[in-house]
Amino acid sequence: MKRKVKLDRANKSILLRALGDVYYGQRARGGSAEETGRLILRVNNLPAGGKLTMSAAEYRLAKAALNQLRTQRLAEGGYTDAVDDALTRLLHAHTPLLLW
Repeated sequence: MKRKVKLDRANKSILLRALGDVYYGQRARGGSAEETGRLILRVNNLPAGGKLTMSAAEYRLAKAALNQLRTQRLAEGGYTDAVDDALTRLLHAHTPLLLW
């Protein structure tokens, strides 16, 4: 199932930060980071205010990455406002309606 989410500049930046942390963690463990790398490139090439269409696997990866970044910031005692906003946008992503 595809999901479509509109990302402004701040949400795009936070998502790239979260995915980057996951990517470098996967590389450090010696795992495959190919899917994460492709998603990072797609998000990076997206213009500010553009809509990103994600597969179910990419959606789960982005959601897990944002949750991981939020948990990390909470553990450090930092603010999570930007991460919360990006996560809320992602969770409210629309599934395209296909009429036959």
